[in-house]
Amino acid sequence: MSRDKRILFAVLGWGLGHATRSIPLIRELSEKHRLIIASSGVALRLLQDEFPDLDAVEFPDYDIYYPNNKHLVIPSLGLQLPKILVQLFREFRLTQKLVSKYHIQRIISDCCYGVFSTQVPCFFITHQLRFMLTGLLRCLVIPSEWFNRYMFRHYKRIIVPDTIQPNNLAGSLAHSGSIATHPKLFYLGILSSVQKQALNEDIDILFSVSGPEKQRTRFEKLILNQLPHVPGKKVVVLGKPGGSASGEKQKDTIKFNYADRQLMNELMNRAKLIVCRPGYSTVMELVALNKSALFIPTPGQAEQEYLGRYYQQTGLFQVANQNHLDLPNVIGKIRQNACTTLPDVVVNDTSKFLRLIA
Repeated sequence: MSRDKRILFAVLGWGLGHATRSIPLIRELSEKHRLIIASSGVALRLLQDEFPDLDAVEFPDYDIYYPNNKHLVIPSLGLQLPKILVQLFREFRLTQKLVSKYHIQRIISDCCYGVFSTQVPCFFITHQLRFMLTGLLRCLVIPSEWFNRYMFRHYKRIIVPDTIQPNNLAGSLAHSGSIATHPKLFYLGILSSVQKQALNEDIDILFSVSGPEKQRTRFEKLILNQLPHVPGKKVVVLGKPGGSASGEKQKDTIKFNYADRQLMNELMNRAKLIVCRPGYSTVMELVALNKSALFIPTPGQAEQEYLGRYYQQTGLFQVANQNHLDLPNVIGKIRQNACTTLPDVVVNDTSKFLRLIA
């Protein structure tokens, strides 16, 4: 690909995960080409903070509602499907305008299904070739593959941020079913916005609180209530974008309302153990840093619950149920056991990515 291509890089705005994993790709591309980044909500704010000199476009926010009852999460998403489809159509219309306005020559979409054009080569990034569904909706797993096959027609290549089996991180999300043999698939290796640093591991436990409201607030209260009973030096990041990034110290604990990527990179490198949600982007960061972790899946989020079971079975990470969480007990057991060696995988192979989209 010649220099100075005009590239539209769109990132799904559901949380921060898609934005953080796109950072190494955006950074590499921005050194050689003109990039226009597009996203919504906190994801867009994060990307604007990381790349203040790049043109940024705000996409429509999906504004997805997550109920408190975990058994209602999947049905609730089903009821919101018409709203999601409307947003996809809005994404598509806006994309056509951007292609015309900026004379776009490449489109890269991280899970934005409405971002494509028949006028330029398009590339799609996803770790979910099939959607994990639970209960009565489990019968829709195969139809979700059909949906992806239909949507993949619009893209030249489907880029999966994972390694090929056996040392893969996505499990059945990206390596099972007939869609795993799709001819457009390309397994790039994992992506991580954090990098290993030569720092002392002087933090015993780092707690990273995240997830959609109201589950994030519930997770925060659960952690803070049990924190006094967990020995050692602890740091808590509450995941409240826009809040103060200065730490509040209380005895053996430092609490941050928010940590930017630079601070989070430092804290993760200094931590001996990290307690967090098993979001896929977080998993990739932990493997890149070779860090031990205790995962607490968000109740009702089928993907996190599946990944939790998968890592428990493979022995990569420890997992606990939020509804029956006993932090002092489970962390005590983790400290008694030897650390598991994480797989040695390719991280941030941006040169291969550049060749792929050329």
